[in-house]
Amino acid sequence: MSERVPMVDPRQPRFGQAVTGVILLAGYLLDWPVVIPILAVVLAGASLLGPRANVYAYLYREASRLLRLGPPRELEEAAPPRFANTLGFLFLTVATVAYFAFDPPLAGGWVAWGLGLLVSALALLAATTGLCVGCEFYVIARRVATRGRVPEKRVAGPVPRRPAGRGWGR
Repeated sequence: MSERVPMVDPRQPRFGQAVTGVILLAGYLLDWPVVIPILAVVLAGASLLGPRANVYAYLYREASRLLRLGPPRELEEAAPPRFANTLGFLFLTVATVAYFAFDPPLAGGWVAWGLGLLVSALALLAATTGLCVGCEFYVIARRVATRGRVPEKRVAGPVPRRPAGRGWGR
């Protein structure tokens, strides 16, 4: 028996990535280091607790309702964006420790802001082009973990068999 794979509107993660990228970039430009731990907490909720604690999902739902966006053309699996949120959370947690646990901040704050700007750049890349590097890492990790096989619960239907005798198109 196959399990249902959680799916998500692909515009919702892009929205969250845009918000994350813009806020981190603004925090750097305006020298607001407090945005680093705040966004780490937001991404922690989204990655560790799932959709029920994803602030961006709630904001996107309200924005799509107010803007009267229609349904998406297609859905995407929820696991890759959630994995990307986890990576962002981990990087921003290290950045928070680097900035706030040392007096003066480690390397003058460059370690923290370097990690923060990396997360910002990758989030903005995903938001503008759809290329989510964290999602790609998820796909690679899943291939390595399953040795290239597709787990049974993710198979959409039976694999068509080649008819006996003649080829496909004859």
